[in-house]
Amino acid sequence: MIITAIRIAQLLIKNYRNELTDQERMELEHWRKSNPRHSTFEENLLSSKPDQEEIAWLTNLDTQDAWEKVQKKRPKSRGLRYWGMAASLVLTCGIGYYLWSQQHETSPETNLSSIAIQQDVAPALLGARIIMANGEEKQVDEKLSINDSIFQNSTRASNAQQDATPTVALLNTLVVPTANHFQLTLSDGTSVWVNAGSELKFPTKFEGDSRKVFLKGEAYFEVAKNTNKPFYVITENSSTRVLGTHFNVSAYGRNAKTTLAEGSVEVSSDSQQQLISPGQSAEVRANAIVVRKANLQKDLAWKNNEFYFKGDNIVDIANQLKLWYNLDISFASNVSLTETYSGEIRRDAKLSEVITMLEFVSDLHFSLEENKLKITKK
Repeated sequence: MIITAIRIAQLLIKNYRNELTDQERMELEHWRKSNPRHSTFEENLLSSKPDQEEIAWLTNLDTQDAWEKVQKKRPKSRGLRYWGMAASLVLTCGIGYYLWSQQHETSPETNLSSIAIQQDVAPALLGARIIMANGEEKQVDEKLSINDSIFQNSTRASNAQQDATPTVALLNTLVVPTANHFQLTLSDGTSVWVNAGSELKFPTKFEGDSRKVFLKGEAYFEVAKNTNKPFYVITENSSTRVLGTHFNVSAYGRNAKTTLAEGSVEVSSDSQQQLISPGQSAEVRANAIVVRKANLQKDLAWKNNEFYFKGDNIVDIANQLKLWYNLDISFASNVSLTETYSGEIRRDAKLSEVITMLEFVSDLHFSLEENKLKITKK
């Protein structure tokens, strides 16, 4: 089926370029006549009036080369690869899904295209709630720096409280709900990207001989170097110590995983410590620290605006969709929770784009009602 989609994509693109051979023209005509819907689909495709950027991309698209790249990278598990805006098989996938839909009759209530049209869900937005050290709460929808004006009153109140109770650390709390993400610059110049469904506690100014923040959820840190003042990320059951480096910490549950992109970090839990190097990860599980080679593309995908599934089961995938689109997800009893999927798609895609691809390459069907997504077996 997918090879047919690739071939039709090639023919339609070559027809758009006026490059069809006589044999290819006959092949395309045969496809048109095989089903009256095919001609309608082609007409709709060509009448969509793409902008100049889309036209430039289309005329330079080599579907065979792209498909060969997919085949080379395709893992043994069920494959999903959705290339991004500039180098994807968007047209091919669209044609493929169209062809697949002609072979599988679905009711209007469960047809995925009707989901896309009637009740699509937008991706997560930049936004969070800040609970200041003085108790004041503010909603923010653009990235922040400690030097921004909203922290000024909090700083004065916090200093007064600190003078009264100098042993008490006064912290601001950044709350990033589901369907949101956020970026923050701390007082030392450290940049933090905070994922959906996360919470970060931090001081307005780092005092003493260390810099400490407290994390629930997931965040990526680019720590400003200061050899005299180590930086700590503290989770429920682990601590990551650095001087200046780039790393990701994921701690949605009791297990905490630190993935190092650049520099060096020390991960601690109880009396154990492990030093990791770039390209490694350290995961704390039941107070044991497991160090292994990391898949940086997978672990850092969220920060790089990607969903990247590699050997993930549908539960893992659903958890990512739940956080990013604020969904209530359920599974039919006949859905395998252990079968794995691999692939990628940009995170700024609408929900319909993600589930269209998931449905196209799998034996799963997705139906949406308000924010309730049900996954069943086809």
